[in-house]
Amino acid sequence: MIRRPIDLATAAMALASSHAALAQHAGDIGLRVAGGRIVTTEITGGGYGDDRRVFGATFGDTGVAWVTANPGFDAMAGAFPAGSRLGFRFAGPLLAWDGDSFEPTSPDGALAGERLRISFLTASATSGAGPVNGFDLAVQPDGGWHRHLNMTLQAATGAAAPEAGVYLARLELYSTAAGIGASEETWLVMNANASPADVAAAFAAAEAALNPPACPADLDGDGQVSGADLGALLGNWGMPGAGDLDGDGQVTGADLGALLGEWGACP
Repeated sequence: MIRRPIDLATAAMALASSHAALAQHAGDIGLRVAGGRIVTTEITGGGYGDDRRVFGATFGDTGVAWVTANPGFDAMAGAFPAGSRLGFRFAGPLLAWDGDSFEPTSPDGALAGERLRISFLTASATSGAGPVNGFDLAVQPDGGWHRHLNMTLQAATGAAAPEAGVYLARLELYSTAAGIGASEETWLVMNANASPADVAAAFAAAEAALNPPACPADLDGDGQVSGADLGALLGNWGMPGAGDLDGDGQVTGADLGALLGEWGACP
């Protein structure tokens, strides 16, 4: 009898996916339909929580380096029409945190060419230089959907392994059912052996990008743009920091004009 070698990485991920498919757990991405489109929510220990669009992931959390199957995706029974399918697209290239912002993983970017491969059994898709179509999977007969997709960080061409760091995958979730629009971008902030400080900073930046303040010139957060905010801006004139409203690295007349344009109570 011929014994075939066991691919331990594949076996481990298959086991993780089979266990994960049994029930939702805290940290999964909840899916529901609201306003005619897919909406993503946080799943906590108490069930479905608030709507959110930024989620965390950690490569190696299942014991296989540069691979994760978390977070999973979960929709309650009846959320989607039976017989329909749910899937994803890459909304853009894989990005990497450079300490200040997310940059494309390209030879000219923060890191040199890493890609994210997402797979489930024989279906797979890999991020590219722009938007890339993914794949879709059948909704359960009860209208629910629970899937943990295998996500693998691939090294740049010619490299032995990916660079350690924090990566950002931008996904768009879609349904094949008529009348259900695709989600807004859902972001995965992915820890690839990065420091806790870098992960926290990258996550905060992602949250800020998708949830910008309604009143950016309200520098002291008191609900209005007033003399206190003007003073803070002028105190940093010509330097980075509070008051750099356009993000160009220094406080200038452009920032002063933006502040005066928001003068008064925040909307």
